[in-house]
Amino acid sequence: MRILAIGDVTSVGGVMHLEKNLWRVRREEKIDFCIVNAENAAGVYSYTPELAERLLLAGADVLSGGNHTMRQRASYGILEENEALLRPINFGGEAPGRGYTVMRVGAVRVMVICAMGNIHIEPTLDAPFAFIERALMREQGNFDLAVLDIHAEATGEKLAVAHAFDGQIAAVFGTHTHVPTADLKILPGGTGYVSDLGMCGESGGILGMDAAGVVKKLRYHLPDRFVPAKGEPKADGVIFDIDEKQAKTVALSRIVF
Repeated sequence: MRILAIGDVTSVGGVMHLEKNLWRVRREEKIDFCIVNAENAAGVYSYTPELAERLLLAGADVLSGGNHTMRQRASYGILEENEALLRPINFGGEAPGRGYTVMRVGAVRVMVICAMGNIHIEPTLDAPFAFIERALMREQGNFDLAVLDIHAEATGEKLAVAHAFDGQIAAVFGTHTHVPTADLKILPGGTGYVSDLGMCGESGGILGMDAAGVVKKLRYHLPDRFVPAKGEPKADGVIFDIDEKQAKTVALSRIVF
C-alpha cells in the first residue's frame, strides 16, 4: 500500500494547487490513500466547511489538523459530522470532532490518528502519548494498520512519539513547522518516520506567508496581518510504502509537486 502525506496547506492558493494536481499525482505515483494537513487552509486559521469539501474532492482521503484547527468556529459542525476530518486527539473532551478515524481502503482498514505536541506550541495540551495509546487499545482488532500525524514544534518530541509507538504505528509524520526535513528513516520496529512533511502553498515567502509582514511582526513585536506569499505554489509530501500484512513501512520517499 502506498500512502501519501502532504504538509500543512497554508492558503486558499494551496487548496487550488491540490485541486489542479493531486489526482494526477495519485495516478502517476499509484497512491492508495492520501492524508493532507489542512489546519491553515483558510490562511493561518484552520479551514471553512467549503475548503474542507474542496480538499476532499481534490483527492484527500483524510484531513488532519493542529493547533489552529479549533480557531475556525465555522468548521465545528463539519468536524462533528465528517469522520474524514480530524483535530488533535489531545484537545479537551469538550472539543468538537475526533482525533482519529478508521477508513477502509479496499480490504485494508487504515487508522489515522492526529495528535499535537506540547513543547513551544500553543495552546499547551496534555502530552499526546496516553491519548494515542488509549486510541490504539480502544480500536484493537478494528484496524489493520495505523498512521499518525504528530503536529509539533520540537523535533525531539516528534521522534519520542515515533519511538514510543515503533512497531505499533506503521508511519509517523510530523507537521507544523512548514519546513520539509531530510530525516526520512525506518525505525527498528518498522515505523516509517519523518520530522516534518513541509507545506502546501505559495513559495518564496516565510513558511507560506509574505515575508514583509512576518519580518515586521518579529522585528517590532506589533500585531500584523499575515497574507500568503506571492510565489508559485508547491506541495511537499512523503510517500510511505507499507506492507499491510505486517503493518510496517518498507520504504519512504519525498515528493514535491
